[in-house]
Amino acid sequence: MRVRGLTSTGDWRFGKGKADYLRRSAAIRQNVVTRLKSFTNDWFADVTAGLPWFELLGNRDTEQRILRNVEQTVLRTEGVATIERLELVKITDRDATIEIDVTDIFGQPFSETVSVV
Repeated sequence: MRVRGLTSTGDWRFGKGKADYLRRSAAIRQNVVTRLKSFTNDWFADVTAGLPWFELLGNRDTEQRILRNVEQTVLRTEGVATIERLELVKITDRDATIEIDVTDIFGQPFSETVSVV
């Protein structure tokens, strides 16, 4: 697997040729984060991609639905083997922060804190 790397602000990296691409565990990690930050109906080519964040964050008592959606999205990400830990650390009407520990198909564990605003 190979994907174009992102800058700290979420833009594609350019200017260094093949060095701008991520491979193996780094690519899987970036794909997990990118998929979790994606909103349903946000991409014209696949309006079902992403999570229904507007619906989930706009309603009360959706913590379990959020965790289920996040779990399904991460496990369906190419290269993810298992989720070791998944925790919803913060949730308000408009944002959520998720902590997740994942092991990829290469046996590499990684931890991420993902904020959706």
